[in-house]
Amino acid sequence: MASKTQSEINAEIARLKEIKPKVQHFSHFGDDNHAAIDAQLDALEGDQDDDEIYQLQDSGDLTDAEVESALGAIQWRDGEEDEAPSAGWEPLIAE
Repeated sequence: MASKTQSEINAEIARLKEIKPKVQHFSHFGDDNHAAIDAQLDALEGDQDDDEIYQLQDSGDLTDAEVESALGAIQWRDGEEDEAPSAGWEPLIAE
C-alpha cells in the first residue's frame, strides 16, 4: 500500500474534527476517547512518527490508549493500515 496523499490526510483530519464532538467522551473502560482522537489529529497534523509517539508516552504525555490511536493513524497515513482512523470511531458516535 502507498502512503496517503496530503489531500487524503487533510480529508481525514477534517473528518476526525467533525466526528469528535459526536463520539462518546469516555469508553466503558474509562479511556478518554476525545484525547485519543486528539492524539490521532496531532499525529496526522504534526507528521509525527512512531518514535515521537513513544517519547510522548515515556514522558507521561500520552496514555496507552492514546498511543494506540496515534500509532494507528500513523500506520494509516503510511499505507500500512487500510482502515482510516475515523472509521474506528463510527460505532461510538452518539446521534
